[in-house]
Amino acid sequence: MSRIADPKAKISLLRAAEAVFAERGLASAKVEEITKRAGLSKGAFYLHFESKEAALKHVVESFLARCGQFFPSPPVHPGLPEERFEMVERSRVEDVQLFEFLWQNRAILRILPTCQGPYDYLFQAFHSEIVKTTREWLDYFRREGIYRDDLDCDLAVTLVVGAYNQLVTRLVATDTRPPIETWVRFAQDTFFRAFGTPELLRALEMRNRPVNNDGERTHVRSGQLAGEGKPARTTRVVRGRV
Repeated sequence: MSRIADPKAKISLLRAAEAVFAERGLASAKVEEITKRAGLSKGAFYLHFESKEAALKHVVESFLARCGQFFPSPPVHPGLPEERFEMVERSRVEDVQLFEFLWQNRAILRILPTCQGPYDYLFQAFHSEIVKTTREWLDYFRREGIYRDDLDCDLAVTLVVGAYNQLVTRLVATDTRPPIETWVRFAQDTFFRAFGTPELLRALEMRNRPVNNDGERTHVRSGQLAGEGKPARTTRVVRGRV
């Protein structure tokens, strides 16, 4: 009678495989190391996976599926508040959530560069999907009047993806939690100022005003903000990755 695969054992094996792959890479990792860390036998491993490569594929594909939830295309992303100020603030919150997720899963991110040879497509698929979604959001924001009409989206994609990739690289390289909130705010400020319309810039300046003891944003001197006093356009927008 054939053995029945235990779902709990599979989860334990995947967690162990994730740790071993992150420490040693695919080439140096051994099935024995995975099973020892999981407290299971080699027989249990091969009941769930044909090889260590199959286990790696499962680990990475599962991560990419979860990560993809943070990179929806414009048509499927939940709508945000209509006011530009609220959009900017919500955008910050969601990007912080993304980087918190990446920080919590940094062990898997360390695995991706080891996916070479026949498994290189796993890493390439991850990168290609981010580039594709970033381009969709840049095009969408330009059409909606959030980003300038003269924005070179091809160049902008290169800059945005490159900058965020470097942030992720720094995040993965450290064992001490980085200042994620500071990173996100700085990156968003940089790209919003580079790409944004005057309306978006007004919303950004409002977001960045100091907050007083009552939790209210302080006023600025007259004329400090371009277009101060003009009502924000209330076209419904949704957010994406800058």
